[in-house]
This record gives sequence, C-alpha cells and structure tokens, in this order.
Amino acid sequence: MSTSAMRFLQQENIRLKKETEALEKESQTLYHYLDMIKELYWTGQQIAAKEYPLDALDQLLYKVIDVIGARDGSLSYLDEESGELVFLIVHGDLGQQLPGYRIRHDIGIAGWVVDNHKPIIVNNPRQDWRFSEEIDEEFSFMTHSIMSIPIISEDQLIGVISVLNKRNNEFTEADVALLLVFSQVAVTTVGEMKSRLATNELVKAESPD
Repeated sequence: MSTSAMRFLQQENIRLKKETEALEKESQTLYHYLDMIKELYWTGQQIAAKEYPLDALDQLLYKVIDVIGARDGSLSYLDEESGELVFLIVHGDLGQQLPGYRIRHDIGIAGWVVDNHKPIIVNNPRQDWRFSEEIDEEFSFMTHSIMSIPIISEDQLIGVISVLNKRNNEFTEADVALLLVFSQVAVTTVGEMKSRLATNELVKAESPD
C-alpha cells in the first residue's frame, strides 16, 4: 500500500472515531433528556398534592438546569399590577441575591418573551438589541448565553423561565423543548402562588387600620 493511501486511511479512521464519539455523546444526552421528561411528567401529576409544591418545583428546575448543562437559571412570575417580573426561584451564582428582585416586564430578553409569548435562544446576548445589562451591572454578573420561555396559563402569560450560560456549548431547540415541558409542570404552582398573593393583598387592603 502506498504512503498516500496509508495516510488517507489513517485520516479516515480519525474522522470516523470522532464522529462515533460525537454520536455516543449525543445519544447519552438524549437519554438524559428523555429521563428528565419522564420525571417531569410524573412529578407534574403529583405536584399539586405535595405539601410544599414550590420546593418541589425548585428542585425540578435545578435538575433541568443540570441536564441542559447550564450554570444558572431562574423562574419569575408576572406582577400585572406593577408591570414587573418578580424572581421567584433562582439557581446559580445569584441564587441568594436575586429572589424577590423585580425588573420591568418590557425590557431585556425576558421582556421580549412577555411581549411575544414565545421561547427565544440568544447565544450571543451582547450582540442582540433585546438584551438588557441591568442585572449584570447590578450584581456584577456576566451573561454569556440565555434561553427564555413563557409560562402560559389559559392563553395568559403568568411568568418566564430563563436558563443562562450553557457550559462549553450553545443552547439548542432540544433545550427549549425540555424547558417547555417543565413550564407545563410549573404553570399550576405559579398560578396558585399568584392567586394567594392577590388574596393576601386584597385582605390587607380591606383590613381596617
């Protein structure tokens, strides 16, 4: 066999090995996603009956973020009266600082989701006109990539889920699909929490001084 033919076979062997490794990695990722979808389905059937549904939702979001391979994530609800998104569950570097923080509902990537009721992937946020640096500047944070989806109940947007900074990769449509499944689990818990907040506020408003 000639030297050139030998070199060609060696290069082909290297290429096929890399393709095989990539397929194996993709297959493992797919299995992780399918397992997570199963867990979301079964938890979704039971979460309303749990004593602390918000805690269960918190744990689920943590698992979803981990499966996607991201560093940070949050779930916020829409306060229609104030016109703000309120951070309810936060994981990652701002997990202790961001819960309860409010931002206007019409700014940033999350604001775009509120206005359009659609998921969005932005893998280069600082090159996207919709991105706001408000939180990054306020908390000395750095957003490298972001994926946001709406939480919708009976055609009404009630919240937004955002996952940020995917490790060594870009967010994909598969990530969006998994997060959309999670949003269907979250919708009941977020809706009930908003109702309780509204009731408490109403009670306070009607209580005598």
